[in-house]
Amino acid sequence: MNVEVQKRWSTDQLITGIELQDWLKLLGRNRYRVDPTYLHRAAWVGGMSMGTSLMGRLEDARFGRKLANTEIDPAPLFVIGHWRSGTTHLHNLLGRLPGHTYPTVYQCIFPTCFLSTQNVLPAMTERLMDDTRTYDNVKHGWFEAAEDEIALAKMTGLSPYIAFMFPGNALEYERYVDFVEANTEEKETWKEAFRYFLKKIMLATGGERVVVKSCTHTARIRLILDMFPNAKFVHIHRHPYEVYASTLHMRSHTDWENFFHLPEQDPEVLRSQQTLELGRRIFERVTEDRHLIPEGNLIEIPYRELCGNEMASVQNIYETFDLPGWDRAEPVLRDYVDGLAGYKRNRLKLDKKSRARVYEAWRSSFDAYGYDPDEKLG
Repeated sequence: MNVEVQKRWSTDQLITGIELQDWLKLLGRNRYRVDPTYLHRAAWVGGMSMGTSLMGRLEDARFGRKLANTEIDPAPLFVIGHWRSGTTHLHNLLGRLPGHTYPTVYQCIFPTCFLSTQNVLPAMTERLMDDTRTYDNVKHGWFEAAEDEIALAKMTGLSPYIAFMFPGNALEYERYVDFVEANTEEKETWKEAFRYFLKKIMLATGGERVVVKSCTHTARIRLILDMFPNAKFVHIHRHPYEVYASTLHMRSHTDWENFFHLPEQDPEVLRSQQTLELGRRIFERVTEDRHLIPEGNLIEIPYRELCGNEMASVQNIYETFDLPGWDRAEPVLRDYVDGLAGYKRNRLKLDKKSRARVYEAWRSSFDAYGYDPDEKLG
């Protein structure tokens, strides 16, 4: 198969910041399969991992006792929803308000050593970063909100994101989207890493509530409730056709940034198959498990209802969850929302055959939220 390699020299690999022992373990699990095309990526990640490992051990020695004594209280607030459903927008709205915080890009890239380095390295490298993400117009920077899944993928190796890097071994990692097929040891490893990461964020911010957003958590309600029985969830959902088209657009950029070997099949075909399968698992899990969330701890918001109605939507979240501090949060939120004026969303299309595949794979989402399968993309 002849494929034109794209973004070959990108250094935006999600796995950058992994520690050396974890990098070697990940390579071994994937039989050290790195195409010559991407040897420089492996060298880049490996080189960075040596410094990260050293700083991580120093950080453990410095903050280990404090972290052991840190309680995750208040419990995190979880923003859930499939990729490209508006989760980042909602994450920004909730996470930057007084008393709240979120995992930052820097913290997710360097999860084991950010406490020791976040006042130095970002200032030295900020000019090297793009102002917006590569696949949309959302603001990007070291201290912008990020998915904790990026951190957990490095700390545990138990993430569907690894499938995007090593597509030849994708089935091994796609099962971690919901952990249904994971064994007890894997689940406990993941929980321990998640607690560790949350404690570090709370330590860095003086105990503020962490607003967590990773789309994979949409399929992990059972796992999260095992850890935080009283956790609160805000689920944002969007028409499945829009979600699918936008996810493919995003992955047309991010897949090429993360490959360590080329897939054996056409990347576009693989992208479509993976998106449909991961989405199927996510939608089936959330529609089956949302009833497990205690009454009053789940809010579900349509994407179209949130956009242009941010102030009322967030106020409703505060009131429903009885969150403190709306008087302080309201002017901060208003300033942020006013600053979003002029933001333009990508306009995407979907052909008839693709619409049929989406409806077949994601029928549970259409049924649960009343989306019309005959609706056209706007």
